Amino acid sequence: MNITSWFRRLSSIALSIIISFTIFSLPANAFVATDYQKLLITNACVNCDLSGADLSNRDLYGSALSGANLSKANLSGALLNDAKLDGANLTEANLSEGILMGTNFAEANLSGANLSQADLYNALMNKTTLLNADLTNADLTEAIISDADLSNAVVKNAKLRGAILSRSNLSKADFSSSYMRNTRLSDAILRESKFYGADLFNSLMPDRTTYNGDVSRFGANQ
Repeated sequence: MNITSWFRRLSSIALSIIISFTIFSLPANAFVATDYQKLLITNACVNCDLSGADLSNRDLYGSALSGANLSKANLSGALLNDAKLDGANLTEANLSEGILMGTNFAEANLSGANLSQADLYNALMNKTTLLNADLTNADLTEAIISDADLSNAVVKNAKLRGAILSRSNLSKADFSSSYMRNTRLSDAILRESKFYGADLFNSLMPDRTTYNGDVSRFGANQ
């Protein structure tokens, strides 16, 4: 074997070893891992795949996540003030105790999401899907939740003062013991929704009249 052939053989062996180490060191889902790192480094990951990612207690203030897939992601306790999550997929995501003031959830899918004890003050949630979502003890003060779907959502003991729920579907949603003074429910669907112990003082009802102590005429329970 001449020197040239020997060097070629040695180079091939070395390259094979490097490739082997590279392959075995990659995470099981390299694409997701790359998007995860991109978010942490740049605070932006538009249309990324972050499904199932653990972002609990992360500082994601003002992050750009429009159209991202965050289904079943753990965002509990995360700081997401003024973040852009419009059009994002957050089905079954955990956002409990998250700080989400002013966050944009427009047209996002939050079906089955856990938003219990989340701070959603002044959040933008128009045309958002919240089917079967848990909003127990959430702060939705002055949130804009118009044209949204909250059917079957649990919104017990929540703060909704001044919230806008115009034209939203609240069928079978449970607002028991919630603080809902000055809430706007104009043209909303209240069929079989529950308002046991809820404070609706001065709220605008589906027929655009001011709350008079009775929601049964709208098909709701109180």
